[in-house]
Amino acid sequence: MKELPSSPAGTPAWRGIVYPLLISAAAVGVLVAALGFGLGVPDPGGTGGAGGGPPAAGSHAGGTVLRAVAALAAVAAVATAGGWLARKLGQPPVIGEIATGLMLGPSFLAGVFPGSTELFHPAAAKPLLGLLAQVGLILFMFAVGSEFDASQLRRSGRVVVAVSQGSMIIPFVLGVLSAALVYREFAAGGIGFVPFAIFLGTAMSITAFPVLARIVQESGLARHPLGTMAMTCAAACDVIAWGALATAMAVATAGSVWGAGGTVLLAAAFAAFVLIVGRPLVRAADRWADRARVSSAARLLALLLLAFSLAWVTDLIGVHSIFGAFLAGMLVPHRPGTALTTVQTRLDSVNRRLLLPMFFVSVGMTVDLTQVTGHAGLLFAGVVAVVTAVAGKLAGTAVTARTAGLPWRTSLGLGVLLNARGVTEIVVLRAGLDAGLINQNAFTVLVVMAVLTTVMTGPALHLLKLTRRPDAGTVHEGTAPSSPPAAESAAATSAKEMEPA
Repeated sequence: MKELPSSPAGTPAWRGIVYPLLISAAAVGVLVAALGFGLGVPDPGGTGGAGGGPPAAGSHAGGTVLRAVAALAAVAAVATAGGWLARKLGQPPVIGEIATGLMLGPSFLAGVFPGSTELFHPAAAKPLLGLLAQVGLILFMFAVGSEFDASQLRRSGRVVVAVSQGSMIIPFVLGVLSAALVYREFAAGGIGFVPFAIFLGTAMSITAFPVLARIVQESGLARHPLGTMAMTCAAACDVIAWGALATAMAVATAGSVWGAGGTVLLAAAFAAFVLIVGRPLVRAADRWADRARVSSAARLLALLLLAFSLAWVTDLIGVHSIFGAFLAGMLVPHRPGTALTTVQTRLDSVNRRLLLPMFFVSVGMTVDLTQVTGHAGLLFAGVVAVVTAVAGKLAGTAVTARTAGLPWRTSLGLGVLLNARGVTEIVVLRAGLDAGLINQNAFTVLVVMAVLTTVMTGPALHLLKLTRRPDAGTVHEGTAPSSPPAAESAAATSAKEMEPA
């Protein structure tokens, strides 16, 4: 099957809403079938129909599935429309999808119209939708791992190495120091200060690699040394951040730093084994599949088994399933135009359109901004978190880049780009909430921080006059450019060349 061509740059605007309209029509059809005609959907009172008896088990299961399908279709439609609107406003589409998930929650729509929750996140189908949201999260982390190019780190010049370290270490240290100020308001009950401080430092220093790739491409910086350097630094930050997050979760599980040593060492040994032994095996299997003309369906099944099996193993180790999915993505060879890459791209596209929006909705249902206002201590903690996040990442990166010899404008541009947190930050925060590292208040405030730091990236680049005319070609939504220039070219570029025209 041939891969669908990219839409040309001059595509009429009306075509951008065809997809959400089709999904909306499907959602309406399923809702009419499920709710209007009572196809096995038990009523809230449990009467099960006109006869008043309890519904049959098969009828209840069928109704749950229908409710879940209707919710998926409705969420996909609204999220796609939100992504389309965000693009029109000059933001990455994923920001619109995240904002849509928050708007459907109790802070906005569900708070005004409580009945809307039954459409987008029905109580009867909540366990099934929660499972689908976790599947979407694992597939997203698998895609992030596949976009990670370790060869860029090996080729990095002195400037890139220095900026990568500064953009991670400075906000991490500031996050750890600020933990003393927000521990009372943000820490989950029973969690020690050390794992909480490590987690907060990680949350302050994370960069959203997939969202950053989209921002770089849409700002016209994909083939400019500034964009290349930002992407390489973000990749290096990801490696350090995932290691720090794994350490925080291991300490939380074990109860002490020393008790977590075994978990951290086991996780590191497993990661090293997977990357050293697994990568050659996966690439050999890919070459064999090409020679044997293995079908796309079989390749898709193999990718799913790889992602979920490694996610299961890391969950057993005691860190989190997202680490295994990220490792699985790093094993897959990403060669544009090959059958495996085509299957992987289509899997990621379906996940981003259907399952990942449900994850955003599940996050939005747990974020209630109305509970934040009026609490002086919590508001103070929120201000500390936002200021620490922005100052640590933006200023830390800019100062390090300037010290390494880059111009101030370029240094500030790097800080602005690496300050974008997006989906990756929300994934980290959800993992911390599930692991009992932070409480619900902290999760709410830090999710808002993640959205704000990402939304400010585009306008800040325009303010610094660092944006360029976008490339004529298009990039798949939310993915990194397939073959960026070598990172050392950015390090070797003179100060004059680093200034975009």
